[in-house]
Amino acid sequence: MKYVLRFLVALAMIGSVHAETIYRYLDDRGGVTYTNIPSGLPRKGVEKINVPVPPPSDVHLPSAPGVKVKPSPPANFPKVDSQTQRKRDLSRKQILDDELKSEEQSLDAAKKAVVEAETVKLGSTDKNHQKYIERLEGLKDQVSLHEKNVDALKKEISGLK
Repeated sequence: MKYVLRFLVALAMIGSVHAETIYRYLDDRGGVTYTNIPSGLPRKGVEKINVPVPPPSDVHLPSAPGVKVKPSPPANFPKVDSQTQRKRDLSRKQILDDELKSEEQSLDAAKKAVVEAETVKLGSTDKNHQKYIERLEGLKDQVSLHEKNVDALKKEISGLK
């Protein structure tokens, strides 16, 4: 029932572009179907629903695709002066720079671990070989993770003012 109500509200919000009459009926599989097209309806079991259409001034449709609408902040929204904001931005940049350095160090350590693992292969039995492969894959996953983190941090830093 709540889906029916949502559907009707959505149709009401669309405005006068669409017909005001909606038809409800059970389809061949027993499911409820809604349509605003009277042709092709079954002869029996059709319920006609009149949907009130609000005046166009009451309808608030989203903007066109690709158009960004910047919402205005509330009247009592706190504001900071430019000097305080500049300090916050510098602090944020310093934190991101420190994170980047740490992540680059972790990346270097992970790469060294992969090189070491590739040069030092455990015994030649199948059981040891499988452990070796799993260990090497885990180390390579760590390298990949650290590379992604470094890229994300560089992107974040480049987007700062």
